[in-house]
Amino acid sequence: MFYDTGKPACSADCQPSCDCGKYVEIWNNVFMEYFKDKDGKYSKLSQRNVDTGLGLERMTMLLQGKETPFDTELFKPVMDKIAELQKVDIIESRRIVAEHLRASMMIIADGGRPSNVDRGYVLRRLIRRAIRHMNKLQIDLAEISTLIAIYVENLSEMYPDLANKKDEIIGVLVEEKDKFVKTLNHGEKEFTKAMNNSKQAGKNKIDGNVVFKLYDTYGFPPEVTKELAEENGMEVDMKEFEELFKAHQEKSRQGSAQKFKGGLAGDGEIETKYHTATHLLNAALKVVLGADTHQRGSNITTERMRFDFNCDHKMTDEEKQKTEDLVNQWIKEDLPVIVEEMSKEDAIKSGAECMFIEKYPDVVTVYSIGTVSKELCGGPHVKHTGEIGTFKIKKEEASSAGIRRIKAIIG
Repeated sequence: MFYDTGKPACSADCQPSCDCGKYVEIWNNVFMEYFKDKDGKYSKLSQRNVDTGLGLERMTMLLQGKETPFDTELFKPVMDKIAELQKVDIIESRRIVAEHLRASMMIIADGGRPSNVDRGYVLRRLIRRAIRHMNKLQIDLAEISTLIAIYVENLSEMYPDLANKKDEIIGVLVEEKDKFVKTLNHGEKEFTKAMNNSKQAGKNKIDGNVVFKLYDTYGFPPEVTKELAEENGMEVDMKEFEELFKAHQEKSRQGSAQKFKGGLAGDGEIETKYHTATHLLNAALKVVLGADTHQRGSNITTERMRFDFNCDHKMTDEEKQKTEDLVNQWIKEDLPVIVEEMSKEDAIKSGAECMFIEKYPDVVTVYSIGTVSKELCGGPHVKHTGEIGTFKIKKEEASSAGIRRIKAIIG
């Protein structure tokens, strides 16, 4: 449904699909009428319905006679403060900061946290885009707390959790801001170099390998590279980037496939102890860094173990010590290592963790270590954790974008 604002038509062909602003979409209806079976054939539903969706903010805008939703009381207090703080006037950036910041606050209040998967990744993108546009407006990033406070005051009557979790929201946003600032500054400098090189070569397009390098080497999000290019009147070869990214993923899968052999260079007594220790390390990292931390690969020799995992930051000394202490605590408890065979479906239902589930056979082996770890695995393992000895983290470093690596020894 479109609302005619009464503005003059931009041309004789002006219609609701025109983006001149005369017509504003405020509502939509989805007619659910057909059933599609597994063969792709359609048949009429016995009960047919209409799903309707109203744009609350657009309706508010029209009822109040405002030009945009950002002029309503839902956004105006924050929009005014951003305008006061900015040193460069860019209306689009003001709107992005206001909208993305509010959306981020809602997700955090609802329990969301920035990560590299699922809604956590959406949240991370929202926060990082808001930060980039605060930089464009030349606003001190410390003012994030000021903007949050305005939203809390303005919206907490409708959303009490915003007030109850204000400190938590500020903490998450500030932490993510601090992580991203260095990446943003470094990435933008590298992008500028690449853009100038392209222009000097007479090209109006940033090559996909440049986008991939910025992502893989500097952790610079591809969507930010694309946005920067568009702002500078250039295109990005996203097709080439996606091909390179898929090749990178496949290479990572092949490396991680060693998991099915335990990532072992051999299957002797020492390697077996190291392999069981990787399960304990995986469990400890989930406790210290969060439940969405997962193994991304491992490699074991008689001298050391190497363990890759998803993580968006360099582990602090405190995090490394907590992880090491947990592993050693579980070793000291001499936990039993139980092995079971079951269907892949039952293994998943039981909560067993694995990488690349589609590569496993229909009947799988599940190893449980006390109550701290449960994973699909190809073995071999010790009978009790006390056989492992002492666990020591020797090094923690970057492996690739969003992936960290721990090197550890046992003795």
